[in-house]
Amino acid sequence: MKWPNKVLMTPPDFFKIDYAINTHMTDNTGALNSIDTEKAKNQWITLKDTFISLKQEVHVVPAQKELPDMVFAANQTLPYIKDNKTHFILSNMRHPERQDEVAHFKNWISKNDYAYTHLATELSFEGMGDALWNYETQEIFGGYGFRTKKEVYTEIEEHVKKPIKTLQLISENFYHLDTCLVIANKDTAFYVPSGFHTDAINTLKQSFKNLIEIPEEEALKGFAANMCVVNGTDAIIQKNNPNTCEAALSAGLKVHTIDTSEFIKSGGSVFCMKQLFW
Repeated sequence: MKWPNKVLMTPPDFFKIDYAINTHMTDNTGALNSIDTEKAKNQWITLKDTFISLKQEVHVVPAQKELPDMVFAANQTLPYIKDNKTHFILSNMRHPERQDEVAHFKNWISKNDYAYTHLATELSFEGMGDALWNYETQEIFGGYGFRTKKEVYTEIEEHVKKPIKTLQLISENFYHLDTCLVIANKDTAFYVPSGFHTDAINTLKQSFKNLIEIPEEEALKGFAANMCVVNGTDAIIQKNNPNTCEAALSAGLKVHTIDTSEFIKSGGSVFCMKQLFW
């Protein structure tokens, strides 16, 4: 399976924090975080331009006024290849506040002549927030415990026709797999140990020759484990994560630092803000 060369994004035209569905959306007093709208738009544009500079073809799903979290475009779908064509599995979002996002992604997929699949099950599943491809080994690592149900992967495996290794998440700070695991290539991954059940850590150790720990502080404050690796060579990551950046360089990756601080206030960073596809 080749690495994806296309990116799906939604601009933060209506991005704000109207509710709290993860621990990052409130401050230490319990109040909802506030967003600097103009700063968020500029940060999003920088991320988009970074993908373009890395030879990725960027496509945009229009934002919707009543859906402030649509900007986190990794969650509504899971792309895969079937019969040499790109297909998308549509998500079953856990929280009602985000469920209507999926229809807008479905509309874009349909208008652009891609195929999509609704899951038969009603169990929750949040796309590539929890289901991460190892493109080079053609397998999926499936996180479960907070947003996605473990049992849903049985059906997903039937669709994608590739093996799935399930990983139990145990910390509400790392509610999606993409907040505590980065798959860089077939040999190398980065992870946050406190995010995983012991069995999941054992699975990761058996799956990667180089399993690199991300410091807890960088994972929590800098969303370092929400970096996005493109083509197995380039890592885009939130700035001010020196230890993780150094580890990525040592692993042979080219590191591109950007600022996603406004989006971190809502519990997401680089990986959350895009969907890689073919």
